[in-house]
Amino acid sequence: MSAKKNKVLIVVVLVALLAGGGLWWQRQQHRAGPADRILLAGTVEARQIRPGFLIQGRISALHVDEGMAVTRGTLLAELDAADYRLELRQATARRDAAAAALALLEAGSRPEEIGAAEATLAEAEARLGFATDEVQRLQELATKRLAAREELDNARMELRVARAVRERARQNLQLLQAGPRQQEIIRARAELEAAAAAVATARQRLDHTRLAAPADGVVSQRLVEVGSVVSPGTPVFEIDSLRHPWVRAYLNERDLPRVRLGQAVTIRVDGLPGRSFSGRLAFISPRAEFTPKTVETRALRVDLVYRIKVDVDNPDGSLKLGMPVDLVFATR
Repeated sequence: MSAKKNKVLIVVVLVALLAGGGLWWQRQQHRAGPADRILLAGTVEARQIRPGFLIQGRISALHVDEGMAVTRGTLLAELDAADYRLELRQATARRDAAAAALALLEAGSRPEEIGAAEATLAEAEARLGFATDEVQRLQELATKRLAAREELDNARMELRVARAVRERARQNLQLLQAGPRQQEIIRARAELEAAAAAVATARQRLDHTRLAAPADGVVSQRLVEVGSVVSPGTPVFEIDSLRHPWVRAYLNERDLPRVRLGQAVTIRVDGLPGRSFSGRLAFISPRAEFTPKTVETRALRVDLVYRIKVDVDNPDGSLKLGMPVDLVFATR
C-alpha cells in the first residue's frame, strides 16, 4: 500500500510540475513574444445599426428578414399610412385656400366692382340733389304759409340721409379704387407660407412611414412583427455593417511602446487558411485594465492590458461578427 501511495504521489507531483511549467512557458511567450513581431488574439466586431421609424404607427409590412443582406436605401418596413395621407390632403387644401386668398388681394378690385360703385355714387348724388331741391321748395312755400312745418322737417331729414348715403358711396368707391392694404397682403403671404410649411411637414411625415436601410449590412435580428404599434425611435431591425468591421484585442503593457496608431496589421483566420486580411491600428485605450476572463488563462489575468481596435477591410464579407482571429504586428 505504501508503494502504491508513493507512485500516486510521484504522478501528482509530475503533473503539477508539467502544468506549472506549461503555464510559466505560456506566460513568458505572452510577455516576450518574437522580437520582430507581436502576436495577439482578437475577435471580429462590427458596427450595429438599429433603425427605427421617426413617427408612431402600426407596422403594415416587413420587407426583409434575418440573414438578408441589404444596401443603403433598401426598403425595410412600412407603417400604415392612411392617417398621414389624410393629413397631407388637409394641409394641401389649406395651402390652396391661402394661395387663392392672396391672389384675390393682389389682383385688387375688378372693373365691374368699380363700375357698380360708381353707379351707386351717381345714384346717391342724384338723390342728394333731389332732396336739396325739395328742401328749398318747401322753405319757399313755408314762408308763404303754403306748406306745413312738418313737411319741411321731413324734407330736411331726407336731405341729411341723402348726404350720408352719398358719402358712404363715395368712400366705398375710393376703397375699391385703392385696392387692399399692404398689411393685408403681407398677412395673406405669411398665412400662405405657414400653410406651405404644413404641407411640407405632412409630406415628410408620410415619407417617414417607409423605413430604409441607413447603410449596407446584414440583418442580424428582427425586433418587431407586422401589426405591432411602435413609438418613434423604437428599433425595428438590427443590422450588422460588415463592410468595414474591426477587431477587438488586448495589448500587453510591455508591448505598448512597440506599436503606434496607424500601424499596419495582418489578420489571419483559422477558418480561412492561406488567406490574410490587411488592417490598421485605429485605437488604443488610454486606460489599463485586467485581462478579460474570456481572453487569457487564469495565470495571465493579473497582467494589465490595453484594449485596442484594428480596422480591417472586408469587401467580400468573409469576416463575420464574433469570429476569432490572430493579429500580427510587425515591429521592425
